[in-house]
Amino acid sequence: MRIVTAAQMREADRQAIEDLGVPAVCLMESAGAALAQACAGSQRVAFLCGKGNNGGDGFVAARHLAVAGKEITVLLVGDEKEIRGAAATHFAPLRRCGVKIASLKDATLSGYDLLVDCLLGTGATGAPRGVIAEAITAANASGVPIVACDIPSGVNADTGEVLGEAIRAKATLTLGALKPGLLLYPGAEYAGKVTVARIGLPTFAPPAQELTTIDWVRATLPKRTQGRDANKGAFGTVLVIAGSRGMAGAAVLTATAALRAGAGLVYLAVPESLVATVAALSAEIVIRPLPETPEGTHGGAGALAALLPLLERADAIALGPGMTAGQAVQEFIEALLQNTSLPLVIDADGLNAIAQKAALLSSLTERERVLTPHPGELGRLLGMQTSAVQASRTEVVGRVAQNFGSVTLLKGARTLVASPTGQLYYNREGSVALATAGSGDVLTGVIAALLAGGLSAESAARCGAYWHAIAGETLPVGSLASEIRDALPLARQRLESGEVDDL
Repeated sequence: MRIVTAAQMREADRQAIEDLGVPAVCLMESAGAALAQACAGSQRVAFLCGKGNNGGDGFVAARHLAVAGKEITVLLVGDEKEIRGAAATHFAPLRRCGVKIASLKDATLSGYDLLVDCLLGTGATGAPRGVIAEAITAANASGVPIVACDIPSGVNADTGEVLGEAIRAKATLTLGALKPGLLLYPGAEYAGKVTVARIGLPTFAPPAQELTTIDWVRATLPKRTQGRDANKGAFGTVLVIAGSRGMAGAAVLTATAALRAGAGLVYLAVPESLVATVAALSAEIVIRPLPETPEGTHGGAGALAALLPLLERADAIALGPGMTAGQAVQEFIEALLQNTSLPLVIDADGLNAIAQKAALLSSLTERERVLTPHPGELGRLLGMQTSAVQASRTEVVGRVAQNFGSVTLLKGARTLVASPTGQLYYNREGSVALATAGSGDVLTGVIAALLAGGLSAESAARCGAYWHAIAGETLPVGSLASEIRDALPLARQRLESGEVDDL
């Protein structure tokens, strides 16, 4: 599902009008007709309209609903004599169609079944001012449900920023394609249920930003089918290299999540002093002790040599959960990366260990590799504060992907996946139930299982994030990471049944 910026939408409009010869009034008619359909369930509707194209879409919708017998009012910003172009063409017949027209400045917004926000379009930037800001405040305070046309007024279409007043919509009908501001927070909080209306604009090729959809995930996930040769060896072997003294739980979560995600066999390589603890936490994983440092971390003398036989048996590696950063761990990870070409996912202190090693990682171009930082970890990869990462999530995740030559998954509300080629994918929204310790360890295990099942790094990250999100959506707030892990099989069943929507 394509995601386009305000500038790309302007270019699509230009192409349609200038290159294809589609009149602007026709594009506006298509947009307004779709908006009318979205509002058709209400009898008394007030359209809050600006003087530009967003207001023009509202004029078209008002006409359609009025001739269908609805009680329609258009509340205008400013003088109707200032309306120009295609919007003026569609404004002209409104009174003859029975639409009431009044000034928004003097209007009372109570008494309607629905308000329709057609004040500001995708090109608006900065905080709303004057009568528009007052109208937004009044609309939000009215208690009447609001449908936004294209983007809630006050939300930046490209970033999701809200700098002042912004419409809090029950639903948003966006035109032509999704906009980043409808998916990124805080804008996503204001958009409500988002629907895309196809209005005949040219197709962007290829899109630089996309929303991962359930149909794509369903078609891409490795199939685990019945057959005479079906056995654990046929469904991928994952090697989890994780844990340190006091951090055995993260290692076990990752390993068991890989099993829950369909890996046929999982080896867990931990510092030798953790073996008894790990064995007590899970009976299903195959535990392999490694020589450890005096601090109980990976990197003891002979650790890499002990690991080499496991590398020969594995199809993918999960590296980092529960490890402790330090010189020995860093040297161990660097040596490991140079001694295997297996697909791998790097998380947690595995990321911290390679934070200053972008050149090393980007030089290892022959393998499939996923980095899975949370905002703090990504900040360390770039030498940035976490707040700066959160303020520019789409830009910084792409920068890490290019700098480290790795598919990069930035965790958080609306997880993002960036490829080194510049492609950016938005995940489904997920649930705040995922915001719990160990949730990321579960995701690492899922992605590792998908890599072991033969998916590319990009596909494994996208499918894993989507699957993980659905698992979280099945659980109440306060659920544990182990419950997210255990919800994975049912989440896949829900995904494959088609009972969940994309937006």
